[in-house]
Amino acid sequence: MPLLAGKLDERGRALVKVGIRPFQSYQPVGGQTASFDLNFTEYTALIDTGALRTCVSERIVADLKLPRTGRVDVHNVKRSESHFTYLFHVGIWPDADGSSPTIIGIGDEIEGIDCGFNKFFDVLLGMDVISRGYLHIEQDRSFVLGFPSKLT
Repeated sequence: MPLLAGKLDERGRALVKVGIRPFQSYQPVGGQTASFDLNFTEYTALIDTGALRTCVSERIVADLKLPRTGRVDVHNVKRSESHFTYLFHVGIWPDADGSSPTIIGIGDEIEGIDCGFNKFFDVLLGMDVISRGYLHIEQDRSFVLGFPSKLT
C-alpha cells in the first residue's frame, strides 16, 4: 500500500511532498495512439482535513500552465469567494524500503481550485484526495497517509 509518513511540524501542520501534473484528455484520432506526459512536478503540500477541495498555488498554475476550466463559489467561515477551477493529477512518492521510489498517481483527475500564494506550501491537499485513502495521526505527532493499491 502506498504510504506517506511524517511528523507534524512545530505549528501542527502535516507537510508532505506530492507530485502534480496537468490533466490530459485521451482522444485518439483515426486509430492513432495518443502520447502523454506522465511526469509529475514535485511540490510541498499541506494535508488539510478541513478543506473539501484540493487547491493549487498561483506558482503551480504558472509552472504547469494549467488552463482554467471554470469558476466555483467556495464558502468558508468568514465569507464566500469565487475561485477558478483547474484539472490536474496528484501523485505521491511512497516511502521506499531502500530502493528508488516510483511515483503513484492517486485516482482520476482532480478538479481543484486556486489558493493564491503561501510561503510554506503550494498544494492544499483536501478531502477530495485524502478520503480516497486514510490518514492516521498519533499522539507523538507522527502521521501516515495511505492509499489502497486499487486506486493507483
